[in-house]
Amino acid sequence: MSWNPHGWAGHPTSPYGNPGGYIPAGFQPNPQVWYPPTGNAVPSSPPANNQQRSAKYPSLNPILAEDTTLLRFDLKMKPSLAIMTSVYYSHRPMIVFAKQTQKMRLISKSFPWTIDIESLSPVTVEDVWEAMYGALQQPIMESEWGFIVRDGKKRKEIEGTMKKRLTADPNTDKRALRIDYLGETTLFRGMEKDDEFAKAALLPGAKSWLETWVIKLIS
Repeated sequence: MSWNPHGWAGHPTSPYGNPGGYIPAGFQPNPQVWYPPTGNAVPSSPPANNQQRSAKYPSLNPILAEDTTLLRFDLKMKPSLAIMTSVYYSHRPMIVFAKQTQKMRLISKSFPWTIDIESLSPVTVEDVWEAMYGALQQPIMESEWGFIVRDGKKRKEIEGTMKKRLTADPNTDKRALRIDYLGETTLFRGMEKDDEFAKAALLPGAKSWLETWVIKLIS
């Protein structure tokens, strides 16, 4: 599916410019940190509330990289509710990549769907959070359910998850949702690069995307 973000339409002059924002515990200014370019110029020093760059994925914002992020949030909930307020508002306008990028694809070893993010402006952290949540709130299609029912264990797991969801909120969608497919494995753990898995997951004949990232989930 393709996700078209409708929120924040760009990035501020100082992407990390909220002086009252979240500062990771034990943070010490470090010249070896990740920070995106400001316009056409590179900042002379890292902002005060930056995080250390990812050793594995230095071009990826560290709030998303699996080896640096301390963020865990439940994809069953809207990001604005699931993420601590200070973390959410200080990180959501940050751009995802050091090189401004308007397209990225998200896949996962925990679910079979592809989430494509396309924006007229550089993709932001908020775009990624909202895309993951929005995509998993979509109902499971009848054709998809036809494959799921072949696995009795998975079907029971989905039906059990649906029952819990409806018990917690009777006004929620009565259909089977993609988030139900995940069972209890709904905590965001970060993103990683796995080109071999991305190649295997690509539909034959479909065009690959350069920025294809794997979402890691835990229970």
